[in-house]
Amino acid sequence: MGWISRRIVGYIVFSIVAAVLGAYAFAKGYISGEPTLSTACGAAILGFAFLVSLAVTTHMKHKAQLRKAWEDYYARWYPQYYRR
Repeated sequence: MGWISRRIVGYIVFSIVAAVLGAYAFAKGYISGEPTLSTACGAAILGFAFLVSLAVTTHMKHKAQLRKAWEDYYARWYPQYYRR
């Protein structure tokens, strides 16, 4: 998966996590409005959403690298069966 796809997925994950946590914090009364960096709770929500997004995109990158490594392995050791 290319870097553009990972960026799009990262943005979507960040948005969903920030929205869900923001709605929860708003419902509980921790914030009054949308999560921003001007409040401690808002900063924590955005920071956590960023870390989750980073973890998801990093996992996607490592999975793609592992897949590529296995493809190279099979192409090298079994060239008669695996053609690019």
